[in-house]
Amino acid sequence: MKTPKTERKIELEHKIFKTFDECHFQKSDISDEALFVLKMAEGSVVSLPLRAICREFDIDPDSKDGDLISLIDQALNFVSVLRPGDNLPLEVLTGEASWEVDEENQAIAYNRITMQLVTWMSGSEELITDPDELMQIAEDPNTKKKINQAFDEVAEKLGFGKENREEVVNLVHQVADELSYIETLRVRYRKILTVDRKMQELRRIYAHEKGVLETVTQAIRLLDDAKRKFENTFDELDANTGEIMSVLRNFTSQRQYIRSKRDDLYKRLRAWQPLIIQWEELELERGPQAVRLVKDTYQFLAPRFMKVKEWLLITKMQDGVSEQHSFKNEDERMGALKGKMMQW
Repeated sequence: MKTPKTERKIELEHKIFKTFDECHFQKSDISDEALFVLKMAEGSVVSLPLRAICREFDIDPDSKDGDLISLIDQALNFVSVLRPGDNLPLEVLTGEASWEVDEENQAIAYNRITMQLVTWMSGSEELITDPDELMQIAEDPNTKKKINQAFDEVAEKLGFGKENREEVVNLVHQVADELSYIETLRVRYRKILTVDRKMQELRRIYAHEKGVLETVTQAIRLLDDAKRKFENTFDELDANTGEIMSVLRNFTSQRQYIRSKRDDLYKRLRAWQPLIIQWEELELERGPQAVRLVKDTYQFLAPRFMKVKEWLLITKMQDGVSEQHSFKNEDERMGALKGKMMQW
């Protein structure tokens, strides 16, 4: 039985999810799998993969609990912690974003679309993504006149007729609304470029200290891979939304595509946020704080971008589970929990 898309609360029926007063769901920092974190009666904290709980307690994937657990797994890409009774984010229910964009990025997205329309009308469609250039062109009175003309032409081209140009205006606003989230994420990504610039400067500062220099250099190399992956995603998005008439004709599929990329970028950038804050606050000078932050950044990047088998072995050993009980492995933890269940 599938969970209705209008049902937003986490209301699991299995007893294991109702027994503990202190419990929540979160993702493992290392393995990225969904965990159920609970506090046992004796005070110990246990973290168990949701997949293991479903297996051990025979929770059918097609049951209401099974379906809801799948949604929880997806939802943890957008929120750090979920508790029984919490609402699921919109991303896993309707596909909409559960976070806001500001007016500036809404304007950038709208101007981008309208500039595409104007250049399409002239026969040489051009995609402009630079915010300053977009705003400058959009404010030109001649541009505004051309935008109105473009709406009329597009209305004819799409079969609405000029008398129904408002249909096109509304459609353009819908496309712009979706792309405004991409523009917001593009701005957030630029903060990673600031991290890169600061690390480059630290490499210069520590040029004669071999130990620190090696860590900085390795971190910068991994950061280059991270930047390349982000930029490839933005380039792909721009390429696939670069022909405005195709976007308008196929808005339903294009919206789904934009949202999938939006969610992927949001998840990846959200993981960066704690580090970005620390780098923004860092004074570029020699000292233990800078060295520690470089090491933290390397440890953040290594499991995500290092391509050596040795690191994979390390991540398997470090299962990302935070607990205060001396269980040796997942089976022992699960066995203890099942023992508790027999007493309930």
